[in-house]
Amino acid sequence: MLSLEHIVTLDENDLRADNVIKRNYSNVGYVFLQKLFRLRKIKINGKKSSAATRVYAGDILEIFANLADANKPSHEFDPKMWNRLRSMVVYEDENILAINKPPRLSVQLGTKVSISVETLLKSYSDCKCYLVHRLDKDTSGVLLIAKNQKFARLLTGLFRENKIKKTYLAVVDGKISSAGTIDNFLEKSFVNNEEKMRVSSSGQRAITTYKPLKYIGNNTLLELKPFTGRKHQLRVHCATVLNAPILGDKKYGKNFSGERLFLHAYKVFINDLEIEITAEIPEYFPKK
Repeated sequence: MLSLEHIVTLDENDLRADNVIKRNYSNVGYVFLQKLFRLRKIKINGKKSSAATRVYAGDILEIFANLADANKPSHEFDPKMWNRLRSMVVYEDENILAINKPPRLSVQLGTKVSISVETLLKSYSDCKCYLVHRLDKDTSGVLLIAKNQKFARLLTGLFRENKIKKTYLAVVDGKISSAGTIDNFLEKSFVNNEEKMRVSSSGQRAITTYKPLKYIGNNTLLELKPFTGRKHQLRVHCATVLNAPILGDKKYGKNFSGERLFLHAYKVFINDLEIEITAEIPEYFPKK
């Protein structure tokens, strides 16, 4: 009996199947997960797979085991969670739900995370929802959610083909005087046992355009448009290439304190569907 179904997202493209499951269900033990693969309890696009099978954006990963029930806290319908989810909605039709994710709310459950967007979606009784991309916990703004499997695969494919355009706003440390394009390569690294992305010729291509909108004291309000979807792409490009880290970025900035990251997913445009969605900027964030 099918227990879980996951649509592989763009940032999970070309990962091992077991790594994708661990990213989404971090409490699942290694031994238990490998046992599921040996027992053929995990399929990709309806076919049996191994732990080392590579998956690609849009693939359907099916788990025939009580993975979620065994490894995550269960949540019955809660009116408070329903109201919280509804208060975030900025767009909805029969196939797509979009929310304005607030900062400090994780998209998915994980270690020391009990409430997430994924949790709130369980209160949505009208349909089975699919996350098709992610935002970092401290990044606010537009988050797209598919309301059925067909559109989960469609949106994932559009992300892969760069047919969903995203516009971010960020406040960076320093004054940026002109617009430009950053085109380099990023890869994962570890610094003092901390996972970070870095510029490296052996990494994956990462492209971002940027444009200064106004100065705010000694800082700059930047418009950022990523043309690829690498992990922490905007944060690394600002800190490493522009030498102007995003305010509040404790991972890539220097000596930043406080709980606010000044990075907001302001607008999403879905080319093929001609749908544009904007998210109101958080109150603490300087307006354009």
